[in-house]
Amino acid sequence: MTDFTSGFCAIVGRPNSGKSTLINSLVGKKVALSSSFPQTTRGESRYILHLPSCQAVLVDTPGIGKPRTLLGERLNGEALRSVASADMALFLTPADEELGKGDRRIIANLHSLLSKRKEGVSEWQIPVVAVVTKADAADREKLEEKMKAVEGAANFTKVLAVSSFTHYHMEKLEDLISSLLPAGPALYGPQEEEESVEKSASEIVRSAFLPLLRDELPHSLVVRCERAGERELLFKVYVEKESQKGIVIGKGGSVLSRVRKDALPDLKRLLGGNPSMKFEVKVAKDWQKDPKKLDFFGYY
Repeated sequence: MTDFTSGFCAIVGRPNSGKSTLINSLVGKKVALSSSFPQTTRGESRYILHLPSCQAVLVDTPGIGKPRTLLGERLNGEALRSVASADMALFLTPADEELGKGDRRIIANLHSLLSKRKEGVSEWQIPVVAVVTKADAADREKLEEKMKAVEGAANFTKVLAVSSFTHYHMEKLEDLISSLLPAGPALYGPQEEEESVEKSASEIVRSAFLPLLRDELPHSLVVRCERAGERELLFKVYVEKESQKGIVIGKGGSVLSRVRKDALPDLKRLLGGNPSMKFEVKVAKDWQKDPKKLDFFGYY
C-alpha cells in the first residue's frame, strides 16, 4: 500500500479565467503562456506538477466560450474531451467578475459530462473543485459574494479562493489535488515531460504577436515552427486575408522585429542558447471555417 497519488487534472474555464497563470504558479516556472487575449491557449497542453506525495498531470485546456467559428467549436470540444478523460477537474472563475452565462454554461457542460443522478441527487463521477482565481483583485465583500454564488451554482467537491500572484491558498490547492487524485505511481519520467521544441516555440512566438495586433487578427493568426538547424528556427505565420499580412509584418518589418525581441528570452530558455529566427507570412483564406485547413493546423 502506498500513499502516493497520480493522475490527470483538467483545468477548465472561460477565456481569461486564469488557467495558464495558475499552472505557472503551481509548477513554479513559466511553462504555460498567458495573456489578456482569448485563444492564447489553443489545444490541450500538459504540464507536470511534482509534489512530495503526488505527481499531477495538469491539462491546460482552451477557454470554453460561445463559438463564433468552426475553430471555436473544435476548441470547445477539445476542452470538454480533456475533462471527460481526467481523474479530477478544476473549474476556474475570476473573483473580480460576476458568475456569468459563460460560467454557467461550462458548469452545465461539466454536469452533463461528469455527473449522474442517484436517488434524485446529482453526484460527480470524479472530484470537481471550483477555484475562484484572482482573489487579490477583489475586496473581502466581493470575494465572499463570488464564493457564495459559486457554491450555489453546483455541488462542487470543494470551493477555494486563490491568488497566483500573492500565492494565497496555493498550498491548500496543492494539498487538494494531492488528496483527490487516485493512488498510484508517477506516470511520467523526466525524459517524457518535455513538449516538442517546435510546438513550444510556435506558442511563444504567437503569444508575442498577440499584444501587437488589433481587432480580429489575434483569432486569425497561426504560427508553425520548423527547425532549420540546432538553433535556427523558421516560423511560418498564417493569416486569413491578404490585407492582414501587412499588419503582421509591420512597416519596414517593425512588428516582426518586435516579436523577435519579445520572444527571444523565452526561446533562449527553451533552447538553452541564442536562436536565430526567420519568418514567412502566408495567407490561408478563412482557415477558421475550413475543416481541411483546421485539420492541417492540428485543430481536430
